[in-house]
Amino acid sequence: MGMKKQYSIGLDFGSLSGRGVLADISDGRIIAEAVMEYPHGVMDSALPDGTPLVGEWCLQHPQDFVDVMEYVVPELMKNGHVDASQVVGIGIDFTASTVVPLNSKLTPLCFQPEFQSNPHAWVKMWKHHGAAKQAQK
Repeated sequence: MGMKKQYSIGLDFGSLSGRGVLADISDGRIIAEAVMEYPHGVMDSALPDGTPLVGEWCLQHPQDFVDVMEYVVPELMKNGHVDASQVVGIGIDFTASTVVPLNSKLTPLCFQPEFQSNPHAWVKMWKHHGAAKQAQK
């Protein structure tokens, strides 16, 4: 009896969407692909509660990342027609400079009511230049 085929999932979190592929690890062939646009996109003028952003803010909503995983991974499995037991790895790619402020329980600060209006509690994108003045000093 032959060995079951094995697969890996790759997830890429970009500026406006999250993308995923399901690949056959024996030859790298892409079996399925899925994409989801972020519901909140890039926040550069206001936070979800309406708090205005003045300056060169470039923020993201961490719930978008969770939503991508909850949508893209099942889509890959469904469209790839593979059993979850055949997936032996998941690789995740973000821009290395993406910063997610967390509390001691690893919860994004912006999920806490007392920080929802504070732009410093949200995900900072690679193109966020809110600290440009401080960096120039």
